[in-house]
Amino acid sequence: MKPYQGKKIFLTALFSLVLCGTLQASNNTDLISSGDNFWSQGKLIEAETAFKNAVKEVPDSSTAHQRLASLYLTMNKTREAISEYQDAIALDSENPKLFIGIAIAYLHSKYYNMAEAMVMQAIELNPELAQAKKLKTYIDTKKGILNKKEAPSAH
Repeated sequence: MKPYQGKKIFLTALFSLVLCGTLQASNNTDLISSGDNFWSQGKLIEAETAFKNAVKEVPDSSTAHQRLASLYLTMNKTREAISEYQDAIALDSENPKLFIGIAIAYLHSKYYNMAEAMVMQAIELNPELAQAKKLKTYIDTKKGILNKKEAPSAH
C-alpha cells in the first residue's frame, strides 16, 4: 500500500469516528428535546421513553439522567428519581442543581438528613444559589417541627 493510501484510509476512519460521535450526540439531544416536548404536553409515558432512550444511547449524559430523574419526581417515582440523580451527580459532581434535585427527592421520601446534606453540598458549590437557601430553610423548619413532635411534653 502506498503511504498516501494509508493516510487516506486513516483520515477516512478518523472522520467516520468523529461523524458517528457527532450524530450520536445530536440524536441524544433530539431525544432529550423530544422528551421535554412530550412532558410539556402532559405525555409522561412518552417523555419517560424518550429520556430512557437518551440515557441508553449516551449513558454518560448527565443531562439525560437529570431529565429522567426530574420526570420521575413529577411522576412520584421517588426511588427511581434518586437513582437517576445519583447517576447524574456521578457524571457531573460540580452541578449544584443536581444536588437540589436529589434533595427534593429525599424530602419526598422523608429522608430529611440526606436532603439537608445534599442542600449543603449545593450551597458549598454555589453559595449564591437562592433555590438552595430556600430549600435549606424549609428543611430546617420541617426538622424543627418534627423534633417538637418527638420531644416528650413537660406535663
